[in-house]
Amino acid sequence: MSFQKQHILVPIIIMAVFIVRLASAQQTDTLAHTNTIFITDRMEDVASSVDGALDYSDLVDDYVYYAKNRLNLNDQDDIDKLLELNLINHEQANQLRIYIITNGPLLSLMELKYINGFDAASLQIMLPFVRVSKKKYKQKINIKQVFEQGRHQIIFRFGSLLQKSMAYDLPPDSAVDHPGSVYLGSPQKLYLRYGFNFRNKIKAGFLLEKDAGEVLFKSKLPDTINTLVGKDIGAYSDFSSAYVYVSDMGLLKKAVVGDYHLEFGQGLCLWTGLSFGKSADAIFIKKQARGLRPNTSVNENRFFRGAASSIGVGNFIFTGFYSLNKVDANLLKVDTTENGEVSGIIETGNHRTINELLHKDALHLTAFGGHLQYRGATFTLGATYYQTRFDNDFVPVQRVYKNFAFAGSALNDFGFDADLVLGKWEFFGEMASNDKVESFSGIAGINAYLSDRFTLSIYYRNISKTYHNFYSNPLTESSSLNNETGLYMGISSALSSHWNITAYADYFRFIWLKYRVDGPSQGRALLTQINFNPMRNLQAYFRFRYKQKQENAAGVYDFLNHLTDTRRYEWRWNLYWQLLDFLILKNRVEYVQYAKENIRQQGFLVYQDVLYRPENFPLQFSLRFALFDTDGWDSRIYAYENDVLYAFSIPAYYDKGQRFYLMLKWQVLQNVNVWLRFAQTLFYNKTVIGSGPDEIRGNNKSDIKIQLIWKVK
Repeated sequence: MSFQKQHILVPIIIMAVFIVRLASAQQTDTLAHTNTIFITDRMEDVASSVDGALDYSDLVDDYVYYAKNRLNLNDQDDIDKLLELNLINHEQANQLRIYIITNGPLLSLMELKYINGFDAASLQIMLPFVRVSKKKYKQKINIKQVFEQGRHQIIFRFGSLLQKSMAYDLPPDSAVDHPGSVYLGSPQKLYLRYGFNFRNKIKAGFLLEKDAGEVLFKSKLPDTINTLVGKDIGAYSDFSSAYVYVSDMGLLKKAVVGDYHLEFGQGLCLWTGLSFGKSADAIFIKKQARGLRPNTSVNENRFFRGAASSIGVGNFIFTGFYSLNKVDANLLKVDTTENGEVSGIIETGNHRTINELLHKDALHLTAFGGHLQYRGATFTLGATYYQTRFDNDFVPVQRVYKNFAFAGSALNDFGFDADLVLGKWEFFGEMASNDKVESFSGIAGINAYLSDRFTLSIYYRNISKTYHNFYSNPLTESSSLNNETGLYMGISSALSSHWNITAYADYFRFIWLKYRVDGPSQGRALLTQINFNPMRNLQAYFRFRYKQKQENAAGVYDFLNHLTDTRRYEWRWNLYWQLLDFLILKNRVEYVQYAKENIRQQGFLVYQDVLYRPENFPLQFSLRFALFDTDGWDSRIYAYENDVLYAFSIPAYYDKGQRFYLMLKWQVLQNVNVWLRFAQTLFYNKTVIGSGPDEIRGNNKSDIKIQLIWKVK
């Protein structure tokens, strides 16, 4: 029997054994397993547009919480939370309110089928997070309740690559001679997180993290290394974060001491955390700002550290904040009498080598300001102002495309955001600027709920090449967050009770040069997705996506490079089938084509997922077997993988090979869960994987994760 056939038969045999042993013992609960395809697809889109791995905890924490503590559809505050989570749109929320006013509180989730605007596709997204019950009125909180009913959770995670990379071949005492290629720490990744939660109103927590290659105990380093970078190495971890958060305390709507995020408007003026961008949902382009919230991720350079609070009086809410944080930066010059110089902020969060440690916390960043919001029944208006100060001067590198980059040691940003609902039309937008008049930028959008079966979204942005903001995150094509003009149009149409189609077209222009683009450029992105939901336990979709943009042409030129088009075509077939209450199958087939001048690449990915999650058995597992074959990096394919809770794996599949992972979850005790995850990639056409310090000799790459979660009520 061939090697590949053996790998295919193993998961089938395992699956069959568990089905035979336990099928008769299962209890029906169709909502026991949260269907999160819409979340994972969005994370794949984010991963494909950024370099490096991200921690998506800030994006999914609320989904995890409300999957276990479902929102009550008879409570207006909970309906607003559904809007905030993009689980429903404004028209659906409005129709739900009208139905409750006309017919009284909902008695069953089955009534949603008779409310205008709720089709099979939207119900499958929303149902895992909602319930119906009598509305509970707010009660005063006392200290005794907080301590008796609050929940504690401790998470410890260990991860490691099983193969040894080149970075660990030399001992740490030789790092002085190889400052950029010798990792000073061990290859293990460690993560410790504690959280306290009382009804999502009072929360506190801290986390400690060490990435692979980073130092855990600097006392074990040679004296020469300690003298050079010892001050930049933490005592117990490379990164630490903590917070205390309270909400709904009378006039005090929210308050945080520690690490936190701020989200306002459409992300143009002030939005520190991650957010979803363009996706197959097509019409969910309006950002739902959450205001002030604690930081729970290990993204090390995109949060505030200090204190903030939101105070509400009548229809007005004012949020004020102060932050003093240290971030990594490219340090150009150190001056003990005057400001030093930096060329930019580094967001990788890696501190493994001497060179990386020399840039750690190189920039002290102080930010303070506020946001004032008026909230009416159908109208919301906000105003934002804050100042950012740096202890070192920003000095852009001498490149033509950097001519309009920020320079200096202080920046003032201000903006206005608005939201207006008129019947089935929703208008939203934001304007922002900074110290330069010509930096004025704006965003405007419309959501038109033209019928129960058809929704149209239009989104326009015009962001100046001189607009500078270190805490901006609007919906854009480019990650530079300036120098972009674009028009986006998206639709969602329910063709029948089981068929739905979504599509978008985005046309964008960059009036100034960019990295690897030596001239004004333009492009477009198109997507069409057909969704088929014949029954609540079966979903399928077919997706086509196309993106065209311009880059420098290959070759050597006397002056500026010529621009040429790059084109990428993607076709995907995805199937989600809950075969039994405890057994879920996922299949995907994806094919891509890439073209630039005479370069042509293509590739495919095929995988099978099996998720076994019984209700009355302490062991669960999920596994994947994938085959991939691409011509190179430009034809890579991203795919979300199931991982331990609060960890995320969205690898790029490229070259030729196969990938397998198996994850087990064992409920040791009622309040103790243990995860074990093993993943391996085998390349058919490689004898060396990676490059530089991350180079691995051989054709396979394996990693393990072990996680323990202890919950205390």
